[in-house]
Amino acid sequence: MNKVVVFGTGNQARLIHYLFTNDSDYEVVAFTVESQYINTLDFLNLPIVPFEKITEKYPPSEYGMFIALGAQERNELRERVFDNIKEKGYTLISYISSKAQTWPDLVTGENVFILQATSIEPFVEIGNNVVLIGTKIGQHVKIEDNCFISTATLGSDVTVGRNTFIGINALVNPYIKIGMKSVIGSGAIITRDVEDYSVFSAPSTKKRRVNSQKLRIM
Repeated sequence: MNKVVVFGTGNQARLIHYLFTNDSDYEVVAFTVESQYINTLDFLNLPIVPFEKITEKYPPSEYGMFIALGAQERNELRERVFDNIKEKGYTLISYISSKAQTWPDLVTGENVFILQATSIEPFVEIGNNVVLIGTKIGQHVKIEDNCFISTATLGSDVTVGRNTFIGINALVNPYIKIGMKSVIGSGAIITRDVEDYSVFSAPSTKKRRVNSQKLRIM
């Protein structure tokens, strides 16, 4: 099943089309979104088909699908789309960049997106609908469904609860459990277990009073 319909028509969909074309055996044949969000007939010279009618032209027996969405609504939008696609009978494919570092025992679900510069040690389990961008993941880590992790570092034996977002340069120490639907902001350092629905953020970098023209660079 190498022919794929991509759900989405934004920058994420543009990136997926590029990666599938240049770094996979998959061929993107069309894009789809709900009819209320369609304002043009094509995207990247491929047709945009209303999601409500997708099975008529691209039946699940012949085509796979991939969701090209970000972390909107605490990943719940991507979760709803995933469930709707599964209800129509589709298999959702995954993309693991050839430039990512993985081991043969890596376990992943459907619609997993692992971008370049991601490094994953052995004995890692990743659920459905997970996005990993440039992230370092230690051994024996478990990431549950619908998570979005961008350029973070997870120590060994970490568990990430479903629908969690972890931002750029966040650090999670080993043996930590992060509860579901949590938000770990950019630069945050997690040293203890995190309850469900928690939010952590690092202190903002404050603007200094000195003008850059007067700053002495050593």
